[in-house]
Amino acid sequence: MATNNTHEFLESLENYLENDLHDPYEDFSDDESLASLETDDGQDHPPERILAQVKGKNGFIWYLVKWQDCPVIRSSWEGKDLFANYPWILDTWYIEVQKQAEGLSKPLDLASFDKAVFDAEIAHTRRRVLRRLKRRFSRVRSIIAT
Repeated sequence: MATNNTHEFLESLENYLENDLHDPYEDFSDDESLASLETDDGQDHPPERILAQVKGKNGFIWYLVKWQDCPVIRSSWEGKDLFANYPWILDTWYIEVQKQAEGLSKPLDLASFDKAVFDAEIAHTRRRVLRRLKRRFSRVRSIIAT
């Protein structure tokens, strides 16, 4: 049989889990695909535009692709082959690169972008851990209550 102290502890833990651990990134969807044209919702998301490019050590160029109807944070690095069916996206990107070279446009801050992606991944992990902890807490509470 549980004591009053145990019940008080469980109530305070429950309040903490429900109120004090609110995740500011809770509105992010965990079901979105990261690096593909097809997401978990079964829809095909073609590339919308190129946000940045980097050159690998072997000279291979990677393009940061924003996918149509997906948040920017779900953009992914892709090779040039992706644009075989979307040549206008590369053409638009080359114009953007020229504007950046002329100082008419600013390039994407990749450090800030990487930090935002990292923060979103941390938030996703925190939500998973919190859900798991809440389930365990509910099980323990039901065992103690009986």
